[in-house]
Amino acid sequence: MGFLSEFVPAALRGTGAQQTSVMTGFRTFTETAPSFSAWDGTLYEQAQTRAIVECIATHCSKLKPEFVTPEGSRGSIPRVQQLFTSWPNDYMTWPDFLRRLATILYVDTTAYVVPQYDRDLNVTGLFPLKPSYAEVVELDGEPYVRFTLMTGEKATYRFYDVCILSRFQNTSDFFGGGNMPLTPTLRLMDAQRQAEELALQNGARIRFIGKLGGLVHERDMDAKRKRFSESNLGPANTSGLLLYDQTFEDIKQIDEQHFTIDADGMARIDKALFTYFGINENILQAKYNEEEWGAFYESVIEPFAIKLGESLTKMLLTATQVRKGNHVMFSSSRLEYATPETKLKVVSALMDRGGMTFNQSLDVFQLPHMPGGDVRMIRGEYYLLDEDNNIIAESGATTTPRRSRPPRSRTRTSRPTRTRRTSPTTSLTATSATTSRPRPRDRGLFF
Repeated sequence: MGFLSEFVPAALRGTGAQQTSVMTGFRTFTETAPSFSAWDGTLYEQAQTRAIVECIATHCSKLKPEFVTPEGSRGSIPRVQQLFTSWPNDYMTWPDFLRRLATILYVDTTAYVVPQYDRDLNVTGLFPLKPSYAEVVELDGEPYVRFTLMTGEKATYRFYDVCILSRFQNTSDFFGGGNMPLTPTLRLMDAQRQAEELALQNGARIRFIGKLGGLVHERDMDAKRKRFSESNLGPANTSGLLLYDQTFEDIKQIDEQHFTIDADGMARIDKALFTYFGINENILQAKYNEEEWGAFYESVIEPFAIKLGESLTKMLLTATQVRKGNHVMFSSSRLEYATPETKLKVVSALMDRGGMTFNQSLDVFQLPHMPGGDVRMIRGEYYLLDEDNNIIAESGATTTPRRSRPPRSRTRTSRPTRTRRTSPTTSLTATSATTSRPRPRDRGLFF
């Protein structure tokens, strides 16, 4: 089986359980046997729609896969975690995986992710699948997804081992609704393309109607036509002037009428495509500003990231593991597409309030990390703390303080009183002598 054997175990390729039991159609509330067929339209064969799909898929490929574990747990699910810190499978990187998956989703309105297994049926990879046909069947009371691949081979997976992404999901409980509403627009675009090609071909020709005087033998007529064409329409005529003798009584040029869609009609087609895919011309041509990118991200990229993260979480983890805080997510920093002025404002506002570490601020400007940069600052007196909340450095101090918690301060009055300890996130004034110092709890810079 080669490549297929790495992703579909032998027990799910037509042997094993399938020989002892008969698969039947799976019943849902709305369907007796849910099925999906790849759309045979020409969406990806049109230049405009292909450019739109590729633009969306390219932006989706920039998402960063992350496996989030609860704080304090280390190596709880190492096999699954390894997928999101290396590659999804032996043949793809994560950008390749995401671009391929998004392309399938927008062309077929249904995309699948299937697991890659080792000999012990442990999941070792993920692969985006594009079948020609898929159906949900039932075996011994358990649902399965049976795929018919483009090569004609069949592969069957347990339903809960398959990640299914869909668009326009209405009539089916599992699969997308297809791109049939776009068919008239695609036909119109194809007709426009053919009309323009025909107009160019006909425009390169000079056609005339000539009338011969008197009766002429057919053989002489062909000779006169050939001579007229060679002397006037051939490369020998470098003057651009057309001449003929009295053999012809009249010669008229034919004015051809070409019917193509005008500029307003093409603008309406483009608008219909942009509306259908949730994109605009500036995004497509990389001329967008921050507002346009934010709207495109929230309406197209972010829903894809959320759906994929939730689906892979359900596919790879058990309910107990999810309740403990483990989950898969795909993230992208929208600040990377902001202007330098916006980046500077955001970083300045978050850095001195503990909302961003030094290295996170460097990520915004796509700069390399600095050693020891995973610390936070909070405005006030400066305290640099280690992981055990011991003071490493203090602002204004001439010597390095002892590795201990900061002492409580007392107000300078006739009767000393103890001040209330403040939260690490409370904004303090460095010049005030009566302000209490923050109690260090988290690792970071306090000032």
